[in-house]
Order: sequence, then C-alpha cells, then structure tokens
Amino acid sequence: MDFGLTATQVELAALTRRILSSDRPHWKELAAALDEPLDLPEHCAVLIEIGRAASPVPYLPTLFVTGSESVAPWFWIVPEAQEVLLPSGERVAAPDLEIEWRTFADGSQQGTLRLDTDAAHELMRRATVGVCAQQLGVLERALEMTAAYACERVQFGRPIGTFQAVAQRLADAFIDVEAVRLTMWQAALSFSPTDIAVAKFWAADAGHRVAHTAVHIHGGVGIDLDSPVHRYFVMAKRLEFALGHATESLLAIPL
Repeated sequence: MDFGLTATQVELAALTRRILSSDRPHWKELAAALDEPLDLPEHCAVLIEIGRAASPVPYLPTLFVTGSESVAPWFWIVPEAQEVLLPSGERVAAPDLEIEWRTFADGSQQGTLRLDTDAAHELMRRATVGVCAQQLGVLERALEMTAAYACERVQFGRPIGTFQAVAQRLADAFIDVEAVRLTMWQAALSFSPTDIAVAKFWAADAGHRVAHTAVHIHGGVGIDLDSPVHRYFVMAKRLEFALGHATESLLAIPL
C-alpha cells in the first residue's frame, strides 16, 4: 500500500498549517477554506495539522456528524444507544436523518440523532481514525519541540540530548510516532476494523509514552503554563482518553 501523500493532501495540509499559524480566527477561516467534500485520508491530512498546532477548533466532531459536508456543532456518540447527541438546539445539515429535540427548564435544547447499527458503527470507525490522525499531529510536534529543547538545554557543561538516558527516550519516542503514523494511514486507507483497532492501540499507548517523555525531558518547563509544551501534553492525554484503554483495542484485533 502506498502511504505517500497525494497532491491534494499536501495542499490541504499546507493550507491548514498556514491558517492555524495566522492571527485570524482559526475555526471561521478553516471552515470557510475547507467547504468542499473531502475523503477520509484528506480529512486526516487536515487533522494532523490541527494536532500539530494543538488547536481547539472543533473540526473533528464537525467532520463526523456531517460526513464531509458543512459546519455542525459538537456531538457525543453513545454506542450502546446507537445515537448521536447534539447540544444547543442547532440543526445539522445531514439529509435523511431525523433529530429528536428535548427542551429543558432553562430553555436550552438537546437533539438526538438516531442511527441504525451499521451507520453508528461506521461513524465510530471514522471518528476513531480521525482521533488517531489528530493524535499523530500532537505527538509529532511534541517530539520536535522536545528534541530541539534537548539540543539547547545545557547541564554539566553539555546538551542534555547527549546523555544516554535522554537520547534513548527520544529514540523510543521517534519509533512510537512513526508507528502511530504508519498504523493511522493504514487504517485511513483500508478502513478495515482490524487496521482501525491497531491504529487505535498505537495512538493511545504511544500517545501516553510520548506525552510523558515530552514533559519529563522538559523538566519544570514542561508544566509551566508559559510554555506551549503543557498544551500538547493535555491534548495528547485527552485524545488518549477519547480512544479508550489500549488493552481493549488489542482485544478487538482478531487472532
């Protein structure tokens, strides 16, 4: 299988990176720029860049409510009930899907978008691949910042990156990031349940290790709110928790 990025994926990644590095409102600009239907690998190219920027834009939940269409609000998937919950009473531009609305005492509304089993399972698989793609971007950038810091931080008269223990952790983190990259693209291109379970395992398990490596090598800087490192740690942990326990992903892989 060819894991090389297509010209469209490269252009989407570059466009997303340019928007997220600007001072303009990221979500408004991104929603306006990406207004054409994209396939799953193209969405993954965008999500990797969102992860690299540790940006809180709601691209991921928007994407998997509408498939590849227009902007929609946040949602929560409830696998047991085979439904998607929508907040605030905003309506989703999704044809052939009915939303049941509940009105609360304070006047707010919550919509329930009911799906059949096959649709719910496909939605879960797409969302899982999307979380893996965003996690890849987070870990990739966190590792870059950590490697740069290890080259700049001097202790005992030499950069800490020359210490064997630090170099080994960076090497392990590099292997972890590449494993997340390989398994994520395999899942995005094949969309098989087995490949998605493998990608989910690596994104959660390696995500835990790389996030902690970044903080540990940065030392006190890693938890300083004036440093960007803590944002990558928090986002990596949130995505890890969203994916669930790594062991459950392993158990979902057929023997």
